[in-house]
Amino acid sequence: MARLFLINPATDEPVRSPLLAFLYLAASLRRAGHEVALLDASAPDAPKSSREIAERARAFAPDLVGIHCKTLYALEAYALAAALREHGVRAPLVCGGPHPTVVPLEPLAHGFEFSARGEGEETLVELCDALDGKRDLRSVRSLVFRDTTGALQLNEPRGFLLELDALARPQDALDLFDPAWYGAHQPVPPAGLLSSRGCPAACTFCSNNVTGRRFRYRSPQLIVDEIEAFQASAGLRAFSFFDDSFAVGRRRVEELCDALSAMPIRPMWTCTAHPSHLHRDVMKRMKQAGCGGVDIGMESGDASMLLRIGKGVTRERVLEVLTFAQDVGLHCMLNLMFGWPDETPRELRATLDFLEEAAPLAAAFNARGVLVPYPGTEIYDAHHSRFGFTNWWLKAPIRYAPFPSAWSRAEIERAYADDAALARNFFRLPPESLELIREGLAAKARHTFAKVDRSISGAAEPPRIAAAGAR
Repeated sequence: MARLFLINPATDEPVRSPLLAFLYLAASLRRAGHEVALLDASAPDAPKSSREIAERARAFAPDLVGIHCKTLYALEAYALAAALREHGVRAPLVCGGPHPTVVPLEPLAHGFEFSARGEGEETLVELCDALDGKRDLRSVRSLVFRDTTGALQLNEPRGFLLELDALARPQDALDLFDPAWYGAHQPVPPAGLLSSRGCPAACTFCSNNVTGRRFRYRSPQLIVDEIEAFQASAGLRAFSFFDDSFAVGRRRVEELCDALSAMPIRPMWTCTAHPSHLHRDVMKRMKQAGCGGVDIGMESGDASMLLRIGKGVTRERVLEVLTFAQDVGLHCMLNLMFGWPDETPRELRATLDFLEEAAPLAAAFNARGVLVPYPGTEIYDAHHSRFGFTNWWLKAPIRYAPFPSAWSRAEIERAYADDAALARNFFRLPPESLELIREGLAAKARHTFAKVDRSISGAAEPPRIAAAGAR
């Protein structure tokens, strides 16, 4: 039996519910017989200083410490690794998450002994087994490390997990999350659940490297059982499906919606879907099953740009889906992005024109939305040398201003316009283009505020504001 301490580092965008990824990881480790403790330092009221985090880790006496790492906060993860050493944590460190999946060697140069690529449920279990003397480190698939001679070892990748129904139940690890971290006295449910992993689309800007392009899904009954378990233990009433692309497979979606509709306590939920998979009858079934809203990605309003970025959708199709959503009563948030490589003022104006055309149909627009070239994407690989932003996350990381905690016109306009990627100007767009992007950000804020202002007057909490990102 090995002891693993998991850490989600503190960031400037607080997380207000337990991380679904950590629930899956911890449940898998427990099922395999290992002991787990964790700290979600990104939670609003959780310990955040490296000294406090180290004290908790040392108190658990771990055999391994795992740190979650996203590209935007890679420097924070590396700084935490160094601080843990300074504060007396001697257990080996493993870096996991989206960032080490695409740059697996980088963490080894920043204080980590191990780097884990891809989905981590089986990799962490195998690594703990190896530390417990039950297997050789070279047999741990998707693991990167240096052996005792200092030689670099890139173990064989495991591929994607195909039997999602065989994963450990995330609800079995909820007790590891202290409700006080999230300002609560009772267990707090995760903000989202998974019905599938992977996205079959081939968008050139997408940084979905952990779950990949191969679509895999869970059985409806297991999803219903999971929802009912969280309803009983944590009062789950509403959530988002965190699927990369929820609506893939009409029969699958219909069977899931039927199962959700038959639940004694039917929850409210939202999801993200590609417009090409949304049809009027499917959206009607989703609405009947408790779906309150769906985020769809349009990205650009220019036909030639849509082809260049591999979006696989047309203006006409998006307008059709927005009409379907309006007809069946679904809140449909439209994602638009700006700042593509070599995007011309004419192409930007086409997106602004489409924004105005779609505004009467869309319930809201995403906040921010200036393109960030994440490592592992086609756009990064094709352009980082040309525009000089190689390893930008280490040299000039992006820091977004926090989203608003109160719903007001000034705060919404600020949240939409405060896009740090605009000032970064990765692709050296000319001043005319930057001004058009500012107009687009302001237009999204204006239309979104006008759409929802009446419905939330007097509400205690602001509605969810979505930023462009993984879809």
